[in-house]
Amino acid sequence: MGDLQICGSENEPIMKRRLFGTDGIRGEAGLFPLDQDTVRKVGAALALSMQNGGRPLRVAIGRDTRESGVWISKVLLDALGFCEVNTIWDLGVITTPGLAFLTRRHKFDLGIMISASHNPYQDNGIKVFGVDGTKLSDEKELQIEDLVFNGILPSFSATREARRARIVYAEDRSEEYVAFLASQVEGDLSAFRVGLDVAHGAACSIAPRMFRQLGARVEVINDQPDGKNINQDCGSLHLDPVRRLVCEKGLDYGVAFDGDADRSMFITADGEVFDGDYVIYALSQDLIAKRKLKAKCVVGTVMTNFALELALQRKNIRLVRAAVGDRYVLEEMDKAGANLGGEPSGHIILRDLHTTGDGCLTAVMMAGLMAARQVRLEALVEGFQPFPQLLDALRVKQKIPLEESPAMVGWIRAAEARLHGAGRVVVRYSGTEPLLRIMAEGNDANLVRVIVADLKQKFSQLLGS
Repeated sequence: MGDLQICGSENEPIMKRRLFGTDGIRGEAGLFPLDQDTVRKVGAALALSMQNGGRPLRVAIGRDTRESGVWISKVLLDALGFCEVNTIWDLGVITTPGLAFLTRRHKFDLGIMISASHNPYQDNGIKVFGVDGTKLSDEKELQIEDLVFNGILPSFSATREARRARIVYAEDRSEEYVAFLASQVEGDLSAFRVGLDVAHGAACSIAPRMFRQLGARVEVINDQPDGKNINQDCGSLHLDPVRRLVCEKGLDYGVAFDGDADRSMFITADGEVFDGDYVIYALSQDLIAKRKLKAKCVVGTVMTNFALELALQRKNIRLVRAAVGDRYVLEEMDKAGANLGGEPSGHIILRDLHTTGDGCLTAVMMAGLMAARQVRLEALVEGFQPFPQLLDALRVKQKIPLEESPAMVGWIRAAEARLHGAGRVVVRYSGTEPLLRIMAEGNDANLVRVIVADLKQKFSQLLGS
């Protein structure tokens, strides 16, 4: 049952762009496309692209804890002030899903989040949500790019008198989002001692407040952001700190978020890692038992473990695979009429409740399941055991389309053949970083390691930086 995936083409339209990738605009702060001049043009282009017959525009803006978020926010605010924007809510530090939630709830024309998610502090990004709380379409992003590079934008000369938008400093509005999260659990979590790694990021305040409002006893680490330590050896990509916390203090489980808290990873009391595939399985079993799983379908990605597909099949649940990125998961969910989707990285979309991946919402839903059933985290995933899977990355100096190189196609097919139909190989470029990601999975963990190492060596000779 082999499932060869050569995923160069999924990112090809994005690679041809000059600004937007799979998750907004991203790069090193201060350099193109996040230099001040381009950021200012992006702000103006966003406002101009949303104009509708002179109707005043309303915008919400938020950021994570990176030091560059302060100046990027100021540049965007100034640019929006030159354009037809009537009101701006400056939400300060907030999670990406929190920004999307408030954008939708208060019907803002645009929600702008300044974050580079799980990337190091030197990077930053601009994610944009529409009035419905979903990320902008490819077509809309291309329109914005055209305005930035080819459109007629306002002159930002010092002598020009700016039309100032009315800015509302609305940091306290995160309470609305916390209340929404807490409302998803009936009863309380007083039976649980929970460890939280908030990655010195946007979840520093929100995640502990959410759990404490529900009565949980909380231990928090990495909650002292200084502008430079976001994601540094902590959070959802570095699970050793939360694993130590859980094991040393005898906690019931732990949750690790990334810098903007659109993803979360779980640690059991015994130190085992539960990624997004485990979460999808647990939530799907709850929804199917309550007859609330729509379309008898779950949406994953090309990176979703093959064992999850088989486990869902045993429950008569179909797995649909999307390209990597929660925006593509959401698109497939809407096409299929599904209300549950996500990625192994911890982006989980609960479509009946929210429009984007939300680490805090995922955490509270899993906690609610444990409380309702009075069970440990492990009990939620009985019946699912993932195949050994290894993901590695190679930094590249150029992104040669994989399917256009007979040599690279041959390497991937040869690697797949070594699994004898009992696994998968997935090779794809990152849409946000100069990386080639190489993944293999199968019944034999040693063989999986050998395949990934062999492919990485071959690709490094041709693509490596």
